[in-house]
Amino acid sequence: MKKKLTLSALFVLSLLPMLLPQYGGCRGVQELPGIINLRNPIGLVSILLFVCGVWLPLCSKATGKLLGFLGCIGIVISEGYTFFTWHIPTVTGALSLKTSLRLAFPEFYIGLAVSVAMVIAYGILENLPERH
Repeated sequence: MKKKLTLSALFVLSLLPMLLPQYGGCRGVQELPGIINLRNPIGLVSILLFVCGVWLPLCSKATGKLLGFLGCIGIVISEGYTFFTWHIPTVTGALSLKTSLRLAFPEFYIGLAVSVAMVIAYGILENLPERH
């Protein structure tokens, strides 16, 4: 139970940087919070996978671990997807790494680093032996 609570607390903490503005043409203009990473289908499915993997009693522990891990990885994928695509319908009309790099705020990189750290933490914590 302690491991589940720790993983869940870390997961929620890893999502907090998404409350900050992460994308935009400039501060105050077309500023978009990172929460859009969680409102796309990848983000929503990732949260669902994490919750199911950590909290639902599944057929095997291995299945639960895999689902939780996929949930953590999915958040990173969601951030990458949003990073490359958010500006297409609103600003540029085209996929451009240069534009993505230019229009991402430093908070995006902080959020991405925290999400990657969560993936690593999940891998470490899930592979620790159980204490009884």
